[in-house]
Amino acid sequence: MRPVSARERRLVALLILTAVVAAVHFLIVAPIIAGFQSRAERLDRLALTYAHNVRTIATIPRLRRQAEAARAATASFIAAVPNVEAGRESLKERLQGAVEGAGGSFREGGDAEGRPGWARARAAARMTLPQLTAALARLQNQPPWLVVETVSLGSGNTIVPGQTPVMDVEIEASIPLRPAAAR
Repeated sequence: MRPVSARERRLVALLILTAVVAAVHFLIVAPIIAGFQSRAERLDRLALTYAHNVRTIATIPRLRRQAEAARAATASFIAAVPNVEAGRESLKERLQGAVEGAGGSFREGGDAEGRPGWARARAAARMTLPQLTAALARLQNQPPWLVVETVSLGSGNTIVPGQTPVMDVEIEASIPLRPAAAR
């Protein structure tokens, strides 16, 4: 083997120094830097989670007010009566009041079968078209809101020119129920 020249010794020393620097970087410095970066990313995620939680907590009073308003509005949509029979009676009285309030002639009110949790009733009356319109408007625009399911019209052959014909009307309506608490 021939002796190594000074130039080659410097090259080998430079290669060994480069290998040692690379090893120190990959074995010591890079893991430390990666640890700092991962902790910084985790800290950023925690800061975002914290900001989200603060916003969520800040909305609790608004959500509580909305829930209370929705609970209060339930009375407008559901009749609070002790049972289905009382709900039917209340609905028949409401139908009769609407017909008579519009100027119609209430003939009879009856029970109708409804789905569970609902009261359903029907009313038969004689009234003119404007009276029917007024009665339906009165039924639909007063809480608790109800569903007018059927309106049947019938009229005889007695049409008098210049007068509004009187019709036989049958209205079926239903309303959802919530059993009232016993007092």
